[in-house]
Amino acid sequence: MINQNKATLLNKILSEFSSGDKISALNKLTEYLKNNPNDINARYNHGYMCQHINKLDLAKKSYLIVIKKDMQHWQSRFNIYTIYITEKSYVLALKYIDEVLKIKKEFQPAQRDRALVLNYMKKPDEALPYIISSINKNTKDYLAFNTLGLILISLKKFEEAKKAFLDGIKIAPKYIASYNNLGHCYTLINDKINALKIFKKGLNIEPNSSELLNNIANYYNNNGDYKKGLQFYLKAEEFDKNNPLIMSNIAIAYFNLGKEKESERLYQKSYAMNPNNDLIKKAYSHLLLKQQKYEQAWNIFDGRLKLEEFSFKNTKHDNIKNKLWNSKKKLNRSSKILIVKEQGVGDEILYGSMYADVLQEFPNAIFESDERLIKLFDYSLNKNNKDKFFPFGTFTSEIKKLNNFDTVIYAGSLGRFFRKNISCFPKENFLKIDNKKINEIKSKLSNLKKPKIGISWRSKREHYGEFKSVSLSNLLPILRLKYFDFINLQYGDTAEELVNFNNKNKISIDTIEGVDLFNDFESISGLLKNLDLFITVSNSTAHLAGSLGVPTWLIKPKNHATFFYWNQDNNKTPWYSSIKIYSTKSEYEETILDIKKDLIKKFKIKN
Repeated sequence: MINQNKATLLNKILSEFSSGDKISALNKLTEYLKNNPNDINARYNHGYMCQHINKLDLAKKSYLIVIKKDMQHWQSRFNIYTIYITEKSYVLALKYIDEVLKIKKEFQPAQRDRALVLNYMKKPDEALPYIISSINKNTKDYLAFNTLGLILISLKKFEEAKKAFLDGIKIAPKYIASYNNLGHCYTLINDKINALKIFKKGLNIEPNSSELLNNIANYYNNNGDYKKGLQFYLKAEEFDKNNPLIMSNIAIAYFNLGKEKESERLYQKSYAMNPNNDLIKKAYSHLLLKQQKYEQAWNIFDGRLKLEEFSFKNTKHDNIKNKLWNSKKKLNRSSKILIVKEQGVGDEILYGSMYADVLQEFPNAIFESDERLIKLFDYSLNKNNKDKFFPFGTFTSEIKKLNNFDTVIYAGSLGRFFRKNISCFPKENFLKIDNKKINEIKSKLSNLKKPKIGISWRSKREHYGEFKSVSLSNLLPILRLKYFDFINLQYGDTAEELVNFNNKNKISIDTIEGVDLFNDFESISGLLKNLDLFITVSNSTAHLAGSLGVPTWLIKPKNHATFFYWNQDNNKTPWYSSIKIYSTKSEYEETILDIKKDLIKKFKIKN
């Protein structure tokens, strides 16, 4: 009779919880457990109630009591691992997933979740067979298809990932996560238009989704429409108050709109709320770099290393990541360090300004570089004539080769060692070119008698190239000046473009025969050193010109925070003393006219 009364009371409490008065029901169950501490069913339901009203620490405590007392209670193990997944405690989550699978060996949801956790733990190869097995057991599990898509993204199998998300959407067309992840997949392959379409389609289903609103805002912000981006970020914030990531994105938008004080306030607030978020650290570091607060900036700049986008851009990252330097690793002059280039040639040249410092401080350091730069680096920096510069992948292509080094450092992480304040930046150019090469190129220019001005108008950088590029038509006010010989320094396939442009506008932009503007950096350097001036957008040739000390006028990318090296308050950058920066207004016309005026003034041209 007593047990029956207990069961009746417990059922009444559970019914009350289900009907809506959750706090009252939880309080009653807590009182019940004081009198019946060994009631496993009641203890489990106490955990369940706490979990559903987000009292997760209490939920875990109750589940662990049940787990300790009942070795076969799979439900408590199932629920506790879902909490650990939410908390990103993946090792603990995996522990209890495996315990569930010991009790219920073919339990499909646990197989699915094991795959998800393995993927979160950066083990997509190990995760893949589990998710395939899970789907084979239940071909209608849309969560499993979503997990499959995430794993395939990690494996860089983007077309297969898109199909997996679409299969999930067919099963559950209102499951918003599939739209977010499919849009993210399109973003990773730089298909921005389809990404936006998917995000908007999801938003039609769930207009209050802060994640979708944030992703749409990212689209507009990354495409230069900062005001529209800000509108969507603020809308996202309405539905997810005090989300530090959204707050950081609002800070980025304000930064791009030139509202630096408001940006800084939000960065500081979001970083204080979540100092371990790598996206926030990366974004905040760009503001600090612009403000020349270098020591503070470099300390959080390494947040970029843990981001998904970084591993996609740096193809050997999976091999390198466990060997990377951290503050616990002490370095000395005898340390054998591998310095690895990151991202594009322009970035490597920028960070290459610290390679001489590295060799002075750590003489056993070795560098993996873009093969096109090795001769330049060797000639300029390698005073001991030892093998110092190797093609990218020489060591990082195999983990066992990395065992020969004490640690690995990405080139972009050198700033925390060698650029702690403004006085640490070089006052002179750090790359040099053999005079023989300069004279060889000079002979090719003997027929050009006017001041020689090189031009480059395009960046090929993925994702951001369009923000950094102008058209030849934009440059017409400059190119129509008859007082100069204009020389093409634009890499890529420009031959047809130049012929058509020259013929249409009766202008002559000369391309120097025998100079490979994409691969032959020695000849490009020789050409740059023969110029009276180089006018360019932000691209690898601009970085090369700056590193060689060539007088350069650079058209600054529209105020995009990513380009911290150009994003300065004046028209100079501490990275390259020979470069003068021209800020871009809403359109390029005004900027080009400013350059035209300065050209006339510099070369003392009289109308």
